[in-house]
Amino acid sequence: MKKLALIEPDKSAYADRFWTILEETGLEPQEFEALDYFSYLPFFVLAGASVETHLHTHGDHFHFEGVTLSIPEELEEAFYAVLPQILEQLQAEED
Repeated sequence: MKKLALIEPDKSAYADRFWTILEETGLEPQEFEALDYFSYLPFFVLAGASVETHLHTHGDHFHFEGVTLSIPEELEEAFYAVLPQILEQLQAEED
């Protein structure tokens, strides 16, 4: 699996190519609680990414720590080809 991003509160790390696509969209990166582009996770999944949630548990409750986005290496090029098309549809809806 190829790691595309690690999104944590107040901190994120995206693959350079992924980040460039996101910046070019003009979409608001912080629509959700200081988690860069977190509200767009469903669209990343539609483009083929998998989401792994990171939690810190305390007995019967937990604290959200972040998510990792990844994709099988053989699907990486397809992800980068389709993601801009999906995000473009969001831009059209906002206009």
